[in-house]
Amino acid sequence: MGAKMGLRSSMVRIWTTLVALALAATAHADAVDLTDPTPRWILVDFEVSPADQPGRLDSTWSVPRPAYLEPAQSPDEVRIRVPAVAVEEQLRSTGTDVIAGTFSEFVWTLEKRSGHVRTAELTGRVRERLSLGLITTSIVVDIRVEMTTRDSAGFRSARGALGIETHDFCSSSRPLEGCVFVEGRQLDPERGYVNAVGRLDAATSMIEVQTFSPLGEVRFSERAADGRGEPTGPAVVSSPPPSDDAVCSRELDRSCESDLGGES
Repeated sequence: MGAKMGLRSSMVRIWTTLVALALAATAHADAVDLTDPTPRWILVDFEVSPADQPGRLDSTWSVPRPAYLEPAQSPDEVRIRVPAVAVEEQLRSTGTDVIAGTFSEFVWTLEKRSGHVRTAELTGRVRERLSLGLITTSIVVDIRVEMTTRDSAGFRSARGALGIETHDFCSSSRPLEGCVFVEGRQLDPERGYVNAVGRLDAATSMIEVQTFSPLGEVRFSERAADGRGEPTGPAVVSSPPPSDDAVCSRELDRSCESDLGGES
């Protein structure tokens, strides 16, 4: 019995040590060097705090996703492109019903010296499920994200159209009563942390709204020197033509096509 307890205790210590080493390796990953414009693959982690807490910062992080750093048009800037497939994987991991193949690359343009994000832009299509009495429908939503660290922005939580909870976008140029401002932060050269703020435009055939974007808080880091798991080149996924069916419902005998992607 004592031998078994000793073995179990040893295994626990070994497991704890391995976990601690893994966490330490993650915590000490080299922050991306913006002053080096050499084209290369890097990593990006997304902050994934609960959707109902858009003002919660630097708390819960996703697994690393690939991104590609390259020179921008201006010699004073670099561009970081997160491949469309990685964007879709990240959104699916947070429960977003992504329509496969509709997303653009997530393109960040950063100033080398200051670390400010001049622009961070993304487009794509998602599906929102709605309950209308006994009928459950699903509508296609076109989204466009525009963010920066040069301007301030915030949100006002409300219950929007069709009962969907929204976090309305607000800023100094678009004031709303009860607006909660979120501070934009340029890239920290020690951690690779950056928080770009801005809006997410969501449009359907029935309505268009501007909400606070939850996608601007990330950490950029360099890949390991050995390049293990490094993709062979920048990944690009082209978007297919928009679908004619903007609304689908199993109860209305207009089924949602399974090949559009998203969670089943």
